[in-house]
Amino acid sequence: MGIPRPSGRWLCAAVAAMAVLASPGGGKVAAQIPAPRERPQDFTPQTCAGECHKDILERKVMHGPAKQDCGNCHVITGNPADHKFAFVVPKEQLCAKCHALPHDTVMHQPVKEGRCLECHDPHGSQHPKQLLADPKRDLCLRCHKADFRRSQFVHGPVAVGACIVCHRPHSSPRPKLLIDDPKTLCLTCHAEVQAKEGMHAHAALEQGCIRCHDPHASDHHFQLREEAPGLCLQCHKERFDQITAGAKVVHGAITAQGGCTVCHESHASRQASLLRGKQPDTCLVCHDKALKTAQGAAIANMTELLASNPDRHGPIREGACTACHEPHAGQKFRLLAEDYPPQFYAPFQIDTFKLCFKCHIPDLVLKQSAQGLTQFRDGDKNLHWLHVNQKKGRTCRACHEVHASKRPSHIREAVPFGTNGWLLQINYERSPDGGSCAPACHVQREYKRDAAKPLLSGSLGGQP
Repeated sequence: MGIPRPSGRWLCAAVAAMAVLASPGGGKVAAQIPAPRERPQDFTPQTCAGECHKDILERKVMHGPAKQDCGNCHVITGNPADHKFAFVVPKEQLCAKCHALPHDTVMHQPVKEGRCLECHDPHGSQHPKQLLADPKRDLCLRCHKADFRRSQFVHGPVAVGACIVCHRPHSSPRPKLLIDDPKTLCLTCHAEVQAKEGMHAHAALEQGCIRCHDPHASDHHFQLREEAPGLCLQCHKERFDQITAGAKVVHGAITAQGGCTVCHESHASRQASLLRGKQPDTCLVCHDKALKTAQGAAIANMTELLASNPDRHGPIREGACTACHEPHAGQKFRLLAEDYPPQFYAPFQIDTFKLCFKCHIPDLVLKQSAQGLTQFRDGDKNLHWLHVNQKKGRTCRACHEVHASKRPSHIREAVPFGTNGWLLQINYERSPDGGSCAPACHVQREYKRDAAKPLLSGSLGGQP
């Protein structure tokens, strides 16, 4: 039986091949594409599949030409019985015969070089568009796995090879084949970081998420480019240097793991200065346990102290720890905002008590007459003035707890005294029209506000 006349489709393939050979520089191409011969009548997918390539027709998604005519892409190069074939045009040009792709500014390198088969199976596959793997999982990792496998924290889409969540597979008008501008793209999945109405927003948000985050992978939590505070100092170093320059005390939270983000939100907050929450709650994130200063001095467990002492100092009641303490760094011990004597005895100077007089009027200790100034008076005698204005004046801490206490007016139960920290009991008791105390400084004393009453025996200025 003779070989039948070639079909129209076969002739088209042959003509296409001849056109390539006839093109300028065609001599070089001719060496790659042997001259086609006539083919058998049954040069069809069904015949080819039945004889050798049965698995092709079993694929879920078939390439159109592979379902119709193998001659769309293949030509016989010799005796059909030898089963030798070539492409109708060079391999790199084959897909472009039918698929005219848009050529935007940035092209995926395999597309640019005609290496379509690195992502697509030319006959068919189990995935859409004859892809070699699931485009939402695994496909891109065939080439890019080595780029990220050594990183400790990998962005979710990257971890599963779903690069098309952010990148176009062929070409894009944007750098890195991105689908949209980086900020808009990030917010399609991470809308929760966007500042809502009435919130304070981190300025870095407007500059784009990738200023702080690596979009693929890094060795830091949340794919941060660097851990805080180093990351924050890339923008805020000048401000940080202003705060810490010459500072005697630096807040431990600044240098702790997480740095600035211990107290501040990274993206947006309803609190000023991007604080994570109100004071003292934000402060108690760290001060919920006993701590030590850099010099080894003890810092009380403030959560426990506040829970067991209901009479709280005004700044704590109002959520203003920073009224007394610098939040970053300062020149005073315990990060105090102003001078406050650390000792039990101190000669009175108004500047020594600057911290207290940020809120309290100086007349509280400057005037002997107490009318209209304080409830701590014996008749008209100002007992604050009496305690402070001595050669060995009592400082505020001698009687008052600066954070909270069980007794009214923040009166302490006891105060550490001496180099060994002996707890000097105050033994304060309130009465309807005054009160009394019996510390080791003097014998029990009583005061009444309505009428002057002679002080009981003993010297107020007596020493313990």
